[in-house]
Amino acid sequence: MSVNKILDHDILVIKRDLQNMINATKKQYEETNEAVKNNDYQLAEKVISDDHKINDMQNNLTKTALWKIAKQNMVAGDLRLAIGSVLIAREIERIADYAKNICYFLVDYKPDVKYTKAIQSNFSIILKMLDMISTLIDHYDTDLNNKVDAFEKEVNDEFVKTRGEIISEIRHADSDEMAILLYTSLRQLKKLERAADHIISIQEILDFIRTGKFNESVPASFGDNTSLFDEGKDDDDDDETAN
Repeated sequence: MSVNKILDHDILVIKRDLQNMINATKKQYEETNEAVKNNDYQLAEKVISDDHKINDMQNNLTKTALWKIAKQNMVAGDLRLAIGSVLIAREIERIADYAKNICYFLVDYKPDVKYTKAIQSNFSIILKMLDMISTLIDHYDTDLNNKVDAFEKEVNDEFVKTRGEIISEIRHADSDEMAILLYTSLRQLKKLERAADHIISIQEILDFIRTGKFNESVPASFGDNTSLFDEGKDDDDDDETAN
């Protein structure tokens, strides 16, 4: 087999592994959405238990990419794709973590549906984002920055709308207990916002693969109501470092 054919095969393997990670992450979000919608604590426990599978996929992809770099002596664009795939796999794994963390919230608090309904519609945004990431990886050699920027604005508008609705409910809560539960659900929305932000990082990595340079992108602002989130280190940050 010629060197070019071997390299082509290696690139296909790397792209396939990334797509498999995306599909597994989509499944994790779909199951999390079902768990939240139906207060299905058993399904939430399953999501938490299965999260390690995505971690394993990330580690296997990393080993594969590093092995191919060493064995095939890749250069230029192929080398950047191999390196970039490791970075993208890390971003995807972090996106998956937010679904796991929301399941922890569901299991720990067992909230009434009225405290989670506001965030349910936003799961579709993450699923749409994962589909877009899949497209970006398939067409990594094409500049799709405008498409990502348009999606980022759509995400911004939707999250600002949902955030405003929850904050309004907090202000008119009948009791401190209700306000605390609403605030806790607001933190779950923040997890989805953070998950959506990762598309910007992936876009920057794909720019590096295509051009050899990192061009910093500026994510759309998610509104001015940030004080509710900025009271120290978020609990989901602690979860992320425990993988």
